[in-house]
Amino acid sequence: MPPGALPDKKGGMPPVLSETLVWCVTLLLFGMGLIGTLIPMLPGIIIIAAGCIWQGVMGAGRLEWWGWTVLALLVAGGLVIDKLSGGMGAKKFGSTAAGIWGAIIGAVVGAILFTPIVGLLFMPFLGALLAELIFARKDIMAAFKAGSGAALGMLTGLLLEFTCGLLIIAWFCSCYFLF
Repeated sequence: MPPGALPDKKGGMPPVLSETLVWCVTLLLFGMGLIGTLIPMLPGIIIIAAGCIWQGVMGAGRLEWWGWTVLALLVAGGLVIDKLSGGMGAKKFGSTAAGIWGAIIGAVVGAILFTPIVGLLFMPFLGALLAELIFARKDIMAAFKAGSGAALGMLTGLLLEFTCGLLIIAWFCSCYFLF
C-alpha cells in the first residue's frame, strides 16, 4: 500500500486504487478488443463485451438495464457483421466458397507473416484469387473479380466490426459517465 493511503474497513485496497485497477483492466480489454476487430478470426467484439461486463461487475455498477440491453444489441450486431460481410461481398462479385475460404486464410496468414496492414490489404485478395484459380477452376479474369470481391467484403467487414467496437465502447462510456 502506498505511504499515506488508508486501507478500507475490510483491510483491502483503498476504493480509489481498486476503481483505478478495474478501469485499467477495462481499458486493456477495450484496446485488445479493438485490435481484435481488425484481425480476422480474433473475437474482438467479444473481448470488448468482456471489458464492459468486467467493469459492470467489478466497478461501481452504474449501468441501468436499458444500457445493458442496447449494449447486448450492439454486440449481437457486431457478431452478425463479422460473420456475414465477407461472404456477402464475395458472393456479390461471383466468388465461390473456395474463394471465401481463400480470402479468410489469406487474411490470417497475412496478419501473421506480414504487418497487419499489408497482410489485411493484399493477402485476402491473393488467397481468394489462388483458391478460385486452383479449386474453382475459374479463368484469370473471373478469379481476379472474385478475389477482389472477397477481399473487399472482408475489409469492409473488418472496418464495420471496428466501427461497431467503437460504438460499443462509446455507448458504454456514455451510459457509465452521463446517465
